[in-house]
Amino acid sequence: MKYYSIKSFITIGLIAVSILLSQCKGAESPEDEGVAIETGTESGPFIKVSQKQFQTMKMSWGNPAQQEFSEGLAVQGMVKVPVEGIQEISAYFGGYVSGLKLLEGEPVKKGQVLFYLESPEFIRLQQDYLEISSQLNYLKAEYERQKTLYSENISSQKVYLKAEAEYQGAKSKTESIKRQLAMINIDAEKLTPETIRSKVPVLSPIAGFVEEIHLVQGAYLEATGKAMTIISKEHLHIELVLFEKDAAKVKPGQKVLVTVPDFPGKEFEAEVYVVGQTINDQRQINVHAHLPNDSGEISLVPGMFLEAKLQLDPKEALLVPATAVVNSEGQNYVLLQKEKSETGYTLEKVEVKLGRQSDEKIELLPNDSLDENSVILTHGAFNLLP
Repeated sequence: MKYYSIKSFITIGLIAVSILLSQCKGAESPEDEGVAIETGTESGPFIKVSQKQFQTMKMSWGNPAQQEFSEGLAVQGMVKVPVEGIQEISAYFGGYVSGLKLLEGEPVKKGQVLFYLESPEFIRLQQDYLEISSQLNYLKAEYERQKTLYSENISSQKVYLKAEAEYQGAKSKTESIKRQLAMINIDAEKLTPETIRSKVPVLSPIAGFVEEIHLVQGAYLEATGKAMTIISKEHLHIELVLFEKDAAKVKPGQKVLVTVPDFPGKEFEAEVYVVGQTINDQRQINVHAHLPNDSGEISLVPGMFLEAKLQLDPKEALLVPATAVVNSEGQNYVLLQKEKSETGYTLEKVEVKLGRQSDEKIELLPNDSLDENSVILTHGAFNLLP
């Protein structure tokens, strides 16, 4: 059997006391005091928070506010170009392509030469116009002379009617060829025998960019053949897709907050313009929204995927920041300030029922314990409840 001296026991006891004292000092460090809270006081389910804890945990106070609130309906969509912004370039007359230097994606201006077409038919049209227009003055003079003679019973009606028919026919043919020349960008008024040409320019009817090119240099473009597609970004719109159950919530004029995954942190505001009147096979409807601020369209590209929140009709509601509401053990609570002293605060858990919600605001349904004068914890409540 081993025996221990009294001195040994005293030494062990001193070590134990030393360790205990060092642990107690550590518990009173500022870092631990910054997160410690006292719950379950005799007065009820209150939470005690010291001034130091309040500052360390970066808490803040606020009041519920009675404001107009619009619930956001999350939808997806795509950037689209309206029909008037898409232009298919084709030819009224067939011809061989030359001067084609554009690339897909390249911007073009309205009236810019896209390429040239060359054909003998262009020469014939110009020749026909010059020939018939040169005869027109003679036929007009002969018609007026025969009209005078007929009115004086000098000439027969048959001669008069023949002169009239020849003049009117030549006049109609002149106008017809003149219009055809205008379709290939030839000004008939400036046409002379010396300015007849076989090559005519094809001009862009709109400003935009080349989406697709369907021909190559030297190819023969058939009459009405598709040469290229030009798209204008001047009036882009957004096409949103909604499910059938949400169709009744949407109407023209509602605001839409749009975000593009490719541009984090950038937000556009749009406005509902047209709500689709039919439901597709996937039980969805299309909603068209316009971008009122044209400057925001610069970075958007047709076909780009986007996400949006459609703002439904606003209604009066008692609102708090989303950070003020904490879900604990299946119930929603806010922390109400009951007492304030020099050393800290006393908070009460108040169960609340929630209404509409957005990313930043939450509607509180009527509650006898809360009104616009109530002081609640708007930041930091999450750290105080399990």
